[in-house]
Amino acid sequence: MNRKHKAMNKNNIVVKRFHGLGDIILLLPVLENAVNCGKHVLIATHDEWCDVFSHLLPGFTWTSNTPSSAIDLDVLTSRIKPTEHRTDEFGRLLNIQGPFNAPHIAVPQSWKDQYRQLADCIIFAPEAEHRARSAPDEFALAVANSFPKDKLVLVGKDTSPALPCSIDYRGNMSVKELISALASCHAVICMDSGVLHIAGAVGTPTVAVFGGVDPVFRIRPFQKVIALQADMPCCPCNKNETCGEAYDCLRAANAQDIIRAVKDVLLTDHLVIKRFCRN
Repeated sequence: MNRKHKAMNKNNIVVKRFHGLGDIILLLPVLENAVNCGKHVLIATHDEWCDVFSHLLPGFTWTSNTPSSAIDLDVLTSRIKPTEHRTDEFGRLLNIQGPFNAPHIAVPQSWKDQYRQLADCIIFAPEAEHRARSAPDEFALAVANSFPKDKLVLVGKDTSPALPCSIDYRGNMSVKELISALASCHAVICMDSGVLHIAGAVGTPTVAVFGGVDPVFRIRPFQKVIALQADMPCCPCNKNETCGEAYDCLRAANAQDIIRAVKDVLLTDHLVIKRFCRN
Protein backbone atom coordinates (compact mmCIF):
# COMPACT_ATOMS: atom_id res chain seq x y z
CA MET A 1 0.00 0.00 0.00
CA ASN A 2 1.37 3.40 -0.97
CA ARG A 3 0.64 6.43 1.14
CA LYS A 4 0.88 10.08 0.17
CA HIS A 5 3.74 11.80 1.95
CA LYS A 6 5.00 15.32 2.36
CA ALA A 7 7.61 16.87 0.13
CA MET A 8 11.12 16.24 1.34
CA ASN A 9 12.87 19.05 3.20
CA LYS A 10 15.39 19.48 5.98
CA ASN A 11 12.71 18.85 8.61
CA ASN A 12 11.94 15.42 7.18
CA ILE A 13 13.67 12.12 7.92
CA VAL A 14 13.16 9.43 5.31
CA VAL A 15 14.30 5.93 6.24
CA LYS A 16 14.30 2.65 4.34
CA ARG A 17 14.18 -0.56 6.38
CA PHE A 18 12.92 -3.77 4.82
CA HIS A 19 15.13 -6.24 6.68
CA GLY A 20 13.93 -7.62 10.00
CA LEU A 21 10.62 -6.95 11.70
CA GLY A 22 12.48 -6.79 15.02
CA ASP A 23 14.70 -4.05 13.62
CA ILE A 24 11.64 -1.97 12.78
CA ILE A 25 10.65 -2.24 16.45
CA LEU A 26 14.14 -1.25 17.61
CA LEU A 27 14.14 1.70 15.21
CA LEU A 28 10.97 3.21 16.67
CA PRO A 29 12.53 4.98 19.72
CA VAL A 30 14.97 6.77 17.41
CA LEU A 31 12.18 7.99 15.17
CA GLU A 32 10.11 9.03 18.19
CA ASN A 33 12.99 11.26 19.30
CA ALA A 34 13.04 12.79 15.83
CA VAL A 35 9.31 13.54 15.99
CA ASN A 36 9.75 15.07 19.44
CA CYS A 37 12.32 17.40 17.87
CA GLY A 38 9.74 18.61 15.36
CA LYS A 39 10.69 16.44 12.40
CA HIS A 40 8.37 14.57 10.06
CA VAL A 41 9.31 10.90 9.72
CA LEU A 42 8.62 8.68 6.72
CA ILE A 43 9.46 4.97 6.82
CA ALA A 44 9.69 2.87 3.67
CA THR A 45 9.15 -0.82 4.41
CA HIS A 46 7.07 -3.85 3.49
CA ASP A 47 3.46 -3.27 2.51
CA GLU A 48 2.02 -5.47 5.26
CA TRP A 49 4.14 -3.74 7.90
CA CYS A 50 2.91 -0.37 6.61
CA ASP A 51 -0.69 -1.47 7.07
CA VAL A 52 -0.12 -2.66 10.63
CA PHE A 53 2.11 0.11 11.94
CA SER A 54 0.14 2.94 10.34
CA HIS A 55 -2.66 1.92 12.75
CA LEU A 56 -0.43 1.35 15.77
CA LEU A 57 1.93 4.31 15.21
CA PRO A 58 0.12 7.04 13.28
CA GLY A 59 2.72 9.63 14.30
CA PHE A 60 4.92 8.42 11.43
CA THR A 61 4.17 8.17 7.71
CA TRP A 62 4.51 4.67 6.28
CA THR A 63 5.02 3.74 2.63
CA SER A 64 6.05 0.71 0.59
CA ASN A 65 7.61 2.97 -2.07
CA THR A 66 11.18 4.04 -1.39
CA PRO A 67 11.86 7.74 -2.09
CA SER A 68 15.22 8.50 -3.68
CA SER A 69 16.09 10.61 -0.62
CA ALA A 70 15.71 7.67 1.80
CA ILE A 71 18.55 6.69 4.13
CA ASP A 72 19.02 2.98 3.41
CA LEU A 73 19.48 1.33 6.79
CA ASP A 74 19.51 -2.10 5.16
CA VAL A 75 22.75 -1.22 3.36
CA LEU A 76 24.28 0.77 6.21
CA THR A 77 23.92 -2.07 8.72
CA SER A 78 24.62 -5.01 6.40
CA ARG A 79 28.24 -5.42 7.53
CA ILE A 80 28.09 -3.98 11.05
CA LYS A 81 28.90 -6.34 13.91
CA PRO A 82 27.29 -5.60 17.28
CA THR A 83 29.22 -3.16 19.48
CA GLU A 84 26.27 -1.20 20.90
CA HIS A 85 22.53 -1.54 21.33
CA ARG A 86 20.81 -1.74 17.96
CA THR A 87 18.65 1.28 18.76
CA ASP A 88 21.74 3.35 19.61
CA GLU A 89 23.33 2.14 16.37
CA PHE A 90 20.32 3.37 14.41
CA GLY A 91 20.47 6.71 16.23
CA ARG A 92 24.14 7.13 15.34
CA LEU A 93 23.55 6.26 11.67
CA LEU A 94 20.63 8.68 11.43
CA ASN A 95 22.39 11.38 13.48
CA ILE A 96 19.53 11.51 15.98
CA GLN A 97 20.43 12.15 19.60
CA GLY A 98 19.53 9.85 22.49
CA PRO A 99 18.93 8.74 25.08
CA PHE A 100 16.31 6.41 23.66
CA ASN A 101 13.48 4.74 25.51
CA ALA A 102 12.68 1.06 25.12
CA PRO A 103 10.22 0.40 22.29
CA HIS A 104 6.58 0.53 23.32
CA ILE A 105 3.49 -0.41 21.34
CA ALA A 106 -0.08 -0.11 22.63
CA VAL A 107 -2.19 -2.82 21.00
CA PRO A 108 -5.91 -1.99 20.70
CA GLN A 109 -8.22 -4.17 22.77
CA SER A 110 -10.22 -4.88 19.63
CA TRP A 111 -7.13 -6.58 18.16
CA LYS A 112 -6.60 -8.68 21.29
CA ASP A 113 -10.21 -9.79 21.70
CA GLN A 114 -9.87 -12.73 19.31
CA TYR A 115 -6.97 -14.07 21.42
CA ARG A 116 -8.62 -14.02 24.84
CA GLN A 117 -8.12 -17.79 25.03
CA LEU A 118 -4.37 -17.20 25.22
CA ALA A 119 -4.51 -15.32 28.52
CA ASP A 120 -3.06 -18.25 30.48
CA CYS A 121 -0.99 -19.70 27.63
CA ILE A 122 2.71 -19.53 26.81
CA ILE A 123 3.69 -18.68 23.26
CA PHE A 124 6.78 -20.48 21.98
CA ALA A 125 8.63 -19.18 18.90
CA PRO A 126 11.59 -21.51 18.21
CA GLU A 127 12.88 -19.89 15.01
CA ALA A 128 14.69 -16.75 13.96
CA GLU A 129 15.74 -15.42 10.58
CA HIS A 130 19.19 -17.00 10.75
CA ARG A 131 20.33 -20.43 11.88
CA ALA A 132 22.78 -18.75 14.26
CA ARG A 133 19.78 -17.63 16.31
CA SER A 134 17.23 -20.43 15.76
CA ALA A 135 16.52 -23.23 18.22
CA PRO A 136 17.96 -26.61 17.23
CA ASP A 137 15.14 -29.09 16.63
CA GLU A 138 16.04 -31.27 19.63
CA PHE A 139 16.02 -28.24 21.93
CA ALA A 140 12.68 -27.03 20.57
CA LEU A 141 11.18 -30.47 21.18
CA ALA A 142 12.56 -30.64 24.72
CA VAL A 143 11.08 -27.23 25.55
CA ALA A 144 7.68 -28.11 24.06
CA ASN A 145 7.58 -31.36 26.02
CA SER A 146 8.29 -29.49 29.27
CA PHE A 147 5.04 -27.52 29.34
CA PRO A 148 1.43 -28.69 29.47
CA LYS A 149 0.31 -29.33 25.91
CA ASP A 150 -2.94 -27.42 26.43
CA LYS A 151 -1.04 -24.28 27.54
CA LEU A 152 1.57 -24.06 24.76
CA VAL A 153 0.98 -22.10 21.54
CA LEU A 154 3.43 -22.06 18.62
CA VAL A 155 4.13 -19.10 16.33
CA GLY A 156 6.53 -18.53 13.46
CA LYS A 157 6.87 -19.07 9.72
CA ASP A 158 8.51 -22.50 9.68
CA THR A 159 5.99 -25.29 10.34
CA SER A 160 8.66 -27.81 11.33
CA PRO A 161 9.59 -29.60 13.47
CA ALA A 162 6.32 -31.07 14.70
CA LEU A 163 5.90 -30.08 18.35
CA PRO A 164 3.23 -30.91 20.94
CA CYS A 165 1.02 -27.90 21.61
CA SER A 166 -2.51 -26.61 22.05
CA ILE A 167 -2.50 -24.43 18.93
CA ASP A 168 0.06 -24.30 16.13
CA TYR A 169 -0.21 -20.93 14.39
CA ARG A 170 3.06 -21.40 12.51
CA GLY A 171 2.78 -20.38 8.88
CA ASN A 172 -0.74 -19.01 9.35
CA MET A 173 -0.42 -15.64 11.06
CA SER A 174 -0.31 -12.13 9.68
CA VAL A 175 1.90 -9.57 11.41
CA LYS A 176 -1.21 -7.98 12.91
CA GLU A 177 -2.30 -11.33 14.31
CA LEU A 178 1.17 -12.09 15.66
CA ILE A 179 1.38 -8.77 17.50
CA SER A 180 -2.14 -9.24 18.88
CA ALA A 181 -1.40 -12.77 20.11
CA LEU A 182 1.87 -11.76 21.76
CA ALA A 183 0.07 -8.94 23.55
CA SER A 184 -2.60 -11.35 24.83
CA CYS A 185 -0.67 -14.33 26.22
CA HIS A 186 0.73 -15.09 29.68
CA ALA A 187 4.40 -15.26 28.68
CA VAL A 188 6.65 -15.78 25.67
CA ILE A 189 9.58 -18.13 25.02
CA CYS A 190 11.63 -17.22 21.98
CA MET A 191 15.06 -16.82 20.46
CA ASP A 192 16.97 -13.63 19.63
CA SER A 193 14.34 -12.75 17.04
CA GLY A 194 11.62 -10.35 15.98
CA VAL A 195 9.22 -12.09 18.36
CA LEU A 196 11.45 -11.00 21.26
CA HIS A 197 11.23 -7.36 20.25
CA ILE A 198 7.48 -7.41 19.64
CA ALA A 199 6.85 -9.12 22.98
CA GLY A 200 9.09 -6.62 24.74
CA ALA A 201 7.34 -3.69 23.08
CA VAL A 202 3.87 -4.86 24.08
CA GLY A 203 5.04 -5.62 27.64
CA THR A 204 4.61 -9.40 27.78
CA PRO A 205 7.06 -11.25 30.10
CA THR A 206 9.60 -12.94 27.85
CA VAL A 207 12.31 -15.57 28.08
CA ALA A 208 14.77 -15.30 25.19
CA VAL A 209 17.54 -17.74 24.32
CA PHE A 210 20.53 -15.98 22.79
CA GLY A 211 23.27 -17.39 20.63
CA GLY A 212 26.36 -15.31 20.00
CA VAL A 213 25.01 -11.78 20.30
CA ASP A 214 25.30 -10.05 23.67
CA PRO A 215 21.76 -9.45 25.00
CA VAL A 216 22.69 -5.92 26.13
CA PHE A 217 22.99 -5.01 22.45
CA ARG A 218 19.33 -5.98 21.87
CA ILE A 219 17.37 -5.47 25.10
CA ARG A 220 16.95 -2.38 27.26
CA PRO A 221 17.54 -2.65 31.05
CA PHE A 222 13.95 -2.08 32.10
CA GLN A 223 12.28 -4.52 29.76
CA LYS A 224 10.63 -7.54 31.37
CA VAL A 225 12.96 -10.10 29.80
CA ILE A 226 15.17 -12.91 31.01
CA ALA A 227 17.91 -13.57 28.46
CA LEU A 228 19.58 -16.97 28.61
CA GLN A 229 23.05 -17.35 27.13
CA ALA A 230 25.72 -20.03 27.24
CA ASP A 231 28.64 -19.62 29.63
CA MET A 232 31.28 -20.48 27.03
CA PRO A 233 34.66 -18.83 26.28
CA CYS A 234 33.53 -17.88 22.78
CA CYS A 235 30.20 -16.43 23.86
CA PRO A 236 29.13 -13.76 23.19
CA CYS A 237 31.09 -13.59 19.94
CA ASN A 238 28.94 -10.81 18.47
CA LYS A 239 29.11 -12.34 15.00
CA ASN A 240 32.88 -12.89 15.17
CA GLU A 241 32.20 -16.60 14.89
CA THR A 242 34.90 -19.18 15.48
CA CYS A 243 32.62 -22.23 15.69
CA GLY A 244 32.39 -23.02 11.98
CA GLU A 245 28.61 -22.62 12.19
CA ALA A 246 28.32 -25.36 14.82
CA TYR A 247 26.52 -22.93 17.15
CA ASP A 248 27.16 -24.97 20.28
CA CYS A 249 25.96 -21.99 22.28
CA LEU A 250 22.42 -22.73 21.11
CA ARG A 251 22.68 -26.34 22.25
CA ALA A 252 23.90 -25.50 25.73
CA ALA A 253 20.56 -24.66 27.33
CA ASN A 254 18.15 -27.34 28.45
CA ALA A 255 14.45 -27.35 29.16
CA GLN A 256 14.98 -26.94 32.91
CA ASP A 257 16.71 -23.61 32.26
CA ILE A 258 13.61 -22.49 30.37
CA ILE A 259 11.15 -23.70 33.01
CA ARG A 260 12.98 -21.83 35.77
CA ALA A 261 13.28 -18.69 33.67
CA VAL A 262 9.56 -18.64 32.84
CA LYS A 263 8.74 -18.75 36.55
CA ASP A 264 11.29 -16.06 37.33
CA VAL A 265 10.37 -13.62 34.57
CA LEU A 266 6.85 -13.27 35.96
CA LEU A 267 8.40 -11.84 39.12
CA THR A 268 10.86 -9.38 37.57
CA ASP A 269 10.45 -5.94 36.04
CA HIS A 270 13.82 -5.57 34.33
CA LEU A 271 16.32 -7.35 32.11
CA VAL A 272 18.08 -10.31 33.71
CA ILE A 273 20.89 -12.12 31.89
CA LYS A 274 21.53 -15.67 33.04
CA ARG A 275 24.48 -17.75 31.90
CA PHE A 276 24.21 -21.51 31.79
CA CYS A 277 26.81 -24.22 31.45
CA ARG A 278 26.71 -26.75 28.67
CA ASN A 279 25.66 -30.19 29.83
